[in-house]
Amino acid sequence: MKKFFKWFLAMLLFVLLFSIQPYAQSKQDILNNLQRGGALDIQDASPTTSYNVLAWDGDEVKLITIQVLGETFTTVIVEGGVAEGIDMQGAYTNAAIDLTDVVLDHSGSSGPVMIRAGTYGSPVSSSDPHQSGMVRLYGSNSAITDDGTGFYDRGIFVNLQVTGNKGAFPIAGLIEVRNVGSEAGPTSVMAGQFIVGLHTSTSKLAATVGSDDGMFASWFKIYSTSGSVAASTSRVAAIWLDNSMGGTVSGEHYSAFITSGGAAKPDAIFGFETGAGWEALFYFDETAYDKDPISNLGAKNEVNSDKSIKIDLNGTVYYIPIFVVGNME
Repeated sequence: MKKFFKWFLAMLLFVLLFSIQPYAQSKQDILNNLQRGGALDIQDASPTTSYNVLAWDGDEVKLITIQVLGETFTTVIVEGGVAEGIDMQGAYTNAAIDLTDVVLDHSGSSGPVMIRAGTYGSPVSSSDPHQSGMVRLYGSNSAITDDGTGFYDRGIFVNLQVTGNKGAFPIAGLIEVRNVGSEAGPTSVMAGQFIVGLHTSTSKLAATVGSDDGMFASWFKIYSTSGSVAASTSRVAAIWLDNSMGGTVSGEHYSAFITSGGAAKPDAIFGFETGAGWEALFYFDETAYDKDPISNLGAKNEVNSDKSIKIDLNGTVYYIPIFVVGNME
């Protein structure tokens, strides 16, 4: 029995010595193993199974976690205080990230989407006092010739094609100021900001060639094709200015705020160019024709106007007379 026990211990030690591989590996050994490739067998994975995988980033080996949900590989989770989660490098002949074949079971704003960061009820929070944001894109373009496809470089382009009754917003922004208590609140709130600038002393704006040429902070355009129909009770406008302030407004309050700065004086507040003209300069419908700023006061007989407002009609200057209250009746 003692001989058998000694023999058993010797065999067990032999198996352990030859089955345990060295713990430490050189970076080159690990890199060679990574380059050979491999795959994880996840066909029998239980829900929320995690795999720790060694990955080579070009300088050192890092440990990343791949999480399997259910029986199919659905999620890659990058954890830890890493500088970059997913680093896309090199030249691509197609999209670096292609979501073309993704099929989503839409179920409202909190449902599946292509890319998500938080929900309305649980937003991604931050207390960063610096210029930050959730998505930042910086690009440059040095092209000087047009290939005939439209000489524009669009940073973000969204095209929605509607064939049913559903409305559409290609790009939508919503800011909700929710300061409470003694907090003063933000001093600047804008749902969108569009700025164009001749940024350096050597910047230039080329002469206008087409009707769409120019320098504009934004371009709002509506159009229709011959044969299309806008219903008799529909409403069409290139810009909708909706002023719905319901709280106390102690400061200035406008439906549109127009400013002018810099050394170059603008030719006018509004510039008009058209092919068909307009029915009227202003239209006040049944909800507005008898309310401010419309007044029933008229100028007294044989009273000269106190001041005038200058307008320019195709190079010819005209004046609209205005009167103080004492000269009205």
